[in-house]
Amino acid sequence: MKSKILLLVLLGVLAMPLTSWGQIAMRLELSRHYFLQYEPVFAKILLRNDSGHAVAFGNHKKLQGQLLFEIIDSRQRRISRIKGTVYPMVGILLRPGATREIVVPVNKYYNLLKCGKYRIKAFIQHNMFEDSYQSNECTFDISQGSVIWQRTVGVPDFAEKKQIKRVKTRTFTIRCLLEGQRKTYYLLLEDKKKIYSIKRIGFELGEERMVCDVDNFSRLHIMLPISPKVFTCLIYNINGELESREVYKRTDTIPTLIRDPKTGKVYVAGGEKAIKKLDYEDHKEK
Repeated sequence: MKSKILLLVLLGVLAMPLTSWGQIAMRLELSRHYFLQYEPVFAKILLRNDSGHAVAFGNHKKLQGQLLFEIIDSRQRRISRIKGTVYPMVGILLRPGATREIVVPVNKYYNLLKCGKYRIKAFIQHNMFEDSYQSNECTFDISQGSVIWQRTVGVPDFAEKKQIKRVKTRTFTIRCLLEGQRKTYYLLLEDKKKIYSIKRIGFELGEERMVCDVDNFSRLHIMLPISPKVFTCLIYNINGELESREVYKRTDTIPTLIRDPKTGKVYVAGGEKAIKKLDYEDHKEK
């Protein structure tokens, strides 16, 4: 009998959707648990108002409140909040018993530039309450990944209105990040002063490997397998924007990229165009 009662209690705890600390219940979730260095880390916070009163966040002293995070690194050091930043809670209203979902780009408010393992909790403070309320704890890793392809290219001057004394350059890098048992490919575009783009572009798939090349307009072409028989061809411009996406399938030959050494143009060779819903389901860029 006692074992049955204990089992029911445990099931109740496991089914509890939010961490309850009195009048405000909270649950914290992360978009993922593995991130590439400099990639945005998004946290989703679900709030439930158990106070029996409406809770409004505003500029008046009685309505002031904050959403904060406690982030601890692997050396047990607290990560400081970036000076002058605070998540805007003004205008949020929690009616009695109501829930509200908030998504926060955490590294916009906290310094998460260094690689390592982190623990994170969310806190709510409001002048209506004497206590602050906290969420459950989550963990995440930030890593540089490993470089599998890299090319530095010149930045084209399409207007050609002014004489260029020195050609500006940017670097395309494909990095591989281990997410548990899965390897994820990222595209990073940067120069010595700035990161222009970070994009997740796909996953490692068996023995098939991606093929990359750069054309005469400094655009990056990627032929990436998305299944044993289907490949996607992605073209990114010098600003890291996706210009084209086409899907090919294997025939007697495997789709690949060929660069014309005379013109610098990059072509698809082998395979043939795939048909959506017949040969593949749509895989949109993330």
